[in-house]
Amino acid sequence: MAHSSGPGQALAEFARTLHSTLSTVTTSPNPLLSPDAILRLGAELNSNPFGTVVTTPGSNELDVIGTTLWNDCSSRMISHGHNPEDVLLLGKVRALAFAVLNMAVSPDVPGGLRSLVLALKAAHICIVNRQCEIALNILSVAALRMETLPANLGIVPVITPTLTTRYFLLRARLAWLQGRVDIAEHFFAKVPESVLSSYEELIFETCFIIGDSALARRQSNIAVTWLQRASNYLQKIMTEMNGVDYSNWNLVIRHSLAVACTQLRTPQTLVTYNIEMGYLREYYPEHPAVVLFDLSMGRNHPGNNGFLQGLQNLVERMTLTDMNMPIIFQFACSLGHTGGSGDATEAFRILLMRPLPTREWTEKCFVAFMLLLSRSELSDSVRIPAVRGVIDALEKRGYPSIGASAAHATVICIWKMTGSALLKNDHWTAQLWLQVCSKQKIFQYCSQSIQIAIQKKLLACYLQTGTVVAARQLIDRGLVQSQVDCHRMYLSYKLTLMEGKDGSEEVLNCLDEFIKCLTSDDIYHHDFPAAEHFIFAIALLSEELSKGFTLRLGNCVEAVLQSALSYAKANSMFEGGDQQVSVTQLQWLYFATYKIALKLMKSSEFLWTTSVLDYSTDFALQYRQVAYPEMDSKAPRPHLFAVAYLHLLAMTLKARCEGDPAQKASHYEQVRACFQQLDGLHGWEDDEEETDEDAKEKEDSHHDIAQFFDLEAAMHLKEWDNIASICASDGAFADPEFYAPIVDMTLQLDLPPRLAILIIKRIVSKLSELQDDPPTTWQRDFQVSLPRYLHCLFTLAIAPAKDTDVSGVAFLDVEMADSKVAEEVLDQILAMADEGGGVEEHQALNSIQAGLGLSNVFTYPAAELIKIATVAFNKATDFYRATRDEDCQRWAGKAIRIAQLAPGTQGTQVVNMLQSRLGSLIGV
Repeated sequence: MAHSSGPGQALAEFARTLHSTLSTVTTSPNPLLSPDAILRLGAELNSNPFGTVVTTPGSNELDVIGTTLWNDCSSRMISHGHNPEDVLLLGKVRALAFAVLNMAVSPDVPGGLRSLVLALKAAHICIVNRQCEIALNILSVAALRMETLPANLGIVPVITPTLTTRYFLLRARLAWLQGRVDIAEHFFAKVPESVLSSYEELIFETCFIIGDSALARRQSNIAVTWLQRASNYLQKIMTEMNGVDYSNWNLVIRHSLAVACTQLRTPQTLVTYNIEMGYLREYYPEHPAVVLFDLSMGRNHPGNNGFLQGLQNLVERMTLTDMNMPIIFQFACSLGHTGGSGDATEAFRILLMRPLPTREWTEKCFVAFMLLLSRSELSDSVRIPAVRGVIDALEKRGYPSIGASAAHATVICIWKMTGSALLKNDHWTAQLWLQVCSKQKIFQYCSQSIQIAIQKKLLACYLQTGTVVAARQLIDRGLVQSQVDCHRMYLSYKLTLMEGKDGSEEVLNCLDEFIKCLTSDDIYHHDFPAAEHFIFAIALLSEELSKGFTLRLGNCVEAVLQSALSYAKANSMFEGGDQQVSVTQLQWLYFATYKIALKLMKSSEFLWTTSVLDYSTDFALQYRQVAYPEMDSKAPRPHLFAVAYLHLLAMTLKARCEGDPAQKASHYEQVRACFQQLDGLHGWEDDEEETDEDAKEKEDSHHDIAQFFDLEAAMHLKEWDNIASICASDGAFADPEFYAPIVDMTLQLDLPPRLAILIIKRIVSKLSELQDDPPTTWQRDFQVSLPRYLHCLFTLAIAPAKDTDVSGVAFLDVEMADSKVAEEVLDQILAMADEGGGVEEHQALNSIQAGLGLSNVFTYPAAELIKIATVAFNKATDFYRATRDEDCQRWAGKAIRIAQLAPGTQGTQVVNMLQSRLGSLIGV
């Protein structure tokens, strides 16, 4: 052993600190040691301090410290022994006390003996506590002490075998705990034979502990060996201790041995089984353990019905006590493994029909009955009468009420069966289950939260089944809760509507009171989490908005959403927890808020929509932060897209209704910002959401609409460069359904001519691409729309140019915005009427002419032809005045040819007139 005073003094100081701490603990609920002290205690014991010995003059002080701490543990076991954690902690403290005492022992024989005795006591405590490592270190000290004790001094020859026996038995128990039955057998074989008669009880205890533990682990061969040893020693003890009652131990050992033999089922063990059970049937014929074991083995009453009948007979002819109830209770539970939960349920029903010894046993059996009933496959039509029968029997016997813990467990079972019924939309059955709780006196002492939950769920079932009278009675007799409880308010509101009354005013009055309490701690009580208050308040507001908008309702919406968002940001978490906003609730909040925005959008006060949409976005982003903490997630992307789209529509509507130019421009800027956000969210990702073709198609349609409104905003904001960029991009340009309004805006908003020409030219070009559609669809859309678009394009192209020629002289009557495009329009009109495409003078308008696929008979509007022809001829006249004869003749010729396409006399008259005017110009 080491001889050092340094580590010993440090350990002694820590022991003194532990003594000081333990001595100040006066009541059981108080913690024995601080977390830091517990950590250090573990560290000290893990360092194996048991081999340190101090030979300095301070050893007496160490002895006093160790003895005091040892005695502290003994006294604290009286006040804290009921707490398993404290028992384990006190075992460690006692081990530390032994380490201090062992350091201070004198090197003589009495000192060694004292150290050995204390080591065996400390090791025994650690073995009972299953603190194997500590026990092994202490027993190592005991082994060294045993080796150093002389065998021929005074009383030592008498004491040494006794201590040796205790040592080997402890080593056997420790080896068993460590899973080494071979080592346990080795140490048990070393127990001295000479002291067996003196230590038979201790040996019997060790054999029974190991055998019973092996039986519980279903290690039947080991159990039979050690239980047989325990039985043999018990018989010796009973013979030697004549007059001492060992009948209970005799019953336990023989019963356990019989059970182990049935598990092993070898020829030898079957013989042992018959011997033991024969003895038990002769001397303990009415004992529940014997009767029930025979039943479980199929003796007298084979089959499951026989088990139940045997149990019935047993409880009818005996008084149930605290001594026999554990065996009977275990037997009833075991029927769930052999005959299913139905047989176990019936077994507990049989027990509950009899007077049980204590309230605790009644509650334990009642909870087991309800738990097994909730797990059974019996129909509700069988289960509900069974529960009512048991409760009626208890109440007839004067049973007052089950305690809070048992009530809570029972209601969980009923809640489960209620939930199963609700999943099937069977509100009638759910209603019957809830009535079991609400109308039985046995639940009268349930906690207020349980009563509230039951009453509210029952009221909701009444409303679902249309049981209006019962619902009103439940409300009127006092649904337990504050007047600002939104769940109660919501149910009351629904009932009012079912009664044919208008509940709006009542709801708004309650909401006013609720909003006043939003910042009060009173509203966030444990019985009803604050998040659910907000959820029900929002549900109420949504229903009221369906009837119409009022300013008071709008203010309520704003106040509730603002407070709900603040609370959600401060209390969001994953599923579970008290007074927290879960992922599921956040999801509900952002959906419900969006639905409110939709209702506002359809109301007369659509201006409130954008504010509500901001709340929906914030709820969705909070949901993302909690459910998808990774930085790159866009969840919930489809919802955020829908919010951005509705926001864009609302801002567009605001801009169109706004009279102030500055405000209108501000709204259109927000429209463009909304589109940028929406465009970034467009597009489904397979890794993020489930594929939904209908949703994809709807989203694409909304994106197309948003593109048009973005172009509208750009036009109003006169962002010409952006408009040109949009027109040049295939992905950014609107769909054909928006071509007509785009042309209207182009002409109404006075765009620069060249930009306007670019837009309409792009529309004409896009229309030509529709030839890939089914011919009838393309012909209808293209042929009907194209003449009007060509007219607009021609008008813009021949508009006077604003720049000058190289000489600085402006020819406003000749210089056009885009003469090339203007003449291309004329050629296009001629091409559309030329079936073979053989007109000599025409230039295709950006390949519009190519592959038009027109029908053989194409009727171009006569009025359009005459107007185009007239305007083109006037332009030819302008060329003549500017001495541009070649241009004059070309334009005049095309004008006359277009006029010739006009049917009827009006077309003939125009042709004649134009030819006459041309002749007068050129002298023909």
